[in-house]
Amino acid sequence: MNGIPNNLFDSDPTVRRVLDALRSIVRELRLASAATGKHHGLSSAQVFVLHVLGKDGRLSLGELADATFTDQSSVSVVVRKLEEKQLVVKAVAGHDRRRLEISLSPEGRGLLQEAPPPVQDTLVRRMAALQANELLQLAGLLEALAPPSSEPPPMFFEERGRPSRKEAGHGPV
Repeated sequence: MNGIPNNLFDSDPTVRRVLDALRSIVRELRLASAATGKHHGLSSAQVFVLHVLGKDGRLSLGELADATFTDQSSVSVVVRKLEEKQLVVKAVAGHDRRRLEISLSPEGRGLLQEAPPPVQDTLVRRMAALQANELLQLAGLLEALAPPSSEPPPMFFEERGRPSRKEAGHGPV
């Protein structure tokens, strides 16, 4: 029977608590993403990036990745989509011609004023309220449930560009 002991829930109600907590987090993320998409045509990841840019101003891709707690490759997908929608602009920094900065366009600023606060902010605030050892423990426990892969995960509810041949079910690349 799927390798799950019949008496697991009977013997340890903590499993139900963990699953309920995970379901609550996923539900909160899904509802926020659906509400954002319904009203603004954006994913929650896109609203999160707009929010960070609205708060922090001009950022490089690396700084934006750090500010959104994600990988550069993941946030670059989101930035590209926002740029296509003319909500962000990229420009060479005046003080350093090697630096490319991302900032909100006037359209992005206007949309940001109407957008709900990103759910990722709520999660980050909740994690910040934990003690350092609790946060380390949470990270370790979540990684035990979902071990990190060699490829950085996309931002919440934001798909990568095209799936690889392997992800699309076409076998090895």
